[in-house]
Amino acid sequence: MSETTTLLLHLASEKPLVIAHRGFSDEAPENTIAAFHKAISARAHMIEFDVRLSADNKFVVFHDKKLERTSEGKGLVKKHDAEALARIDNGSWFSSRFSRERIPLLRDVLPLTKHNVALNIEIKPDVESSDGTPVEELLVEMLAKARVLHHSMITSFNHKMIKRVKHLRHEIAAGIIYNPITNFRRSPSQLAAAAHAEIFICSKYQVNHDVVSDVHESGLKIFVYGVSSERDTGRMLRLGVDGIICNNPAMVRRAIEVYRGE
Repeated sequence: MSETTTLLLHLASEKPLVIAHRGFSDEAPENTIAAFHKAISARAHMIEFDVRLSADNKFVVFHDKKLERTSEGKGLVKKHDAEALARIDNGSWFSSRFSRERIPLLRDVLPLTKHNVALNIEIKPDVESSDGTPVEELLVEMLAKARVLHHSMITSFNHKMIKRVKHLRHEIAAGIIYNPITNFRRSPSQLAAAAHAEIFICSKYQVNHDVVSDVHESGLKIFVYGVSSERDTGRMLRLGVDGIICNNPAMVRRAIEVYRGE
């Protein structure tokens, strides 16, 4: 593990990290402030969420290219300016109780670090700025200005993006997400080294003892997503993964306590 990733070194004392996938997305609409606060209440170590750019080059927290699946909006996210996106009902699709939820601006999420939670920011691989400015440059600059570089990590399926992030600010923690279609010919450690990343991220279906051994023998860390049950959690603990990415951090916390007899 690189000495520059002070965030992960600080958190590593409590292994594995419990990482709330798009917030506590079993209990609140994904990628919303409500889901993030529920994750904090559930004592997640880290909140994972997705970022895209609006038409006016503002980072917004949203997963899909299009608005329809998880909001009352229509069309491509990148075709709307941030002010318009911030007016869209982003919670009623999940439950009427969340009708006041809106699409968050990244700048409004960054202050959550004051709650002693880290941020796992996934750049969607297809994101481009409207004026040609490199997306990685915009994001790193924003995190630096907000003084949250050491409370954040940046991840992506686009490994070239991660390499550029590390070139811009080597001290920020960065992770590559494994794509079994395009990455299958290379080992986790080879992929991470090529991107200068410290963390390898894959799904629960892609992880096994050989994968974990390859990652750890290279001094890297491994986070696994898709963990959705106590059985899954137990398997992750037996494998020795460093981070569990889940929609229900409270369940994973309880499962860890049961597994360890606490």
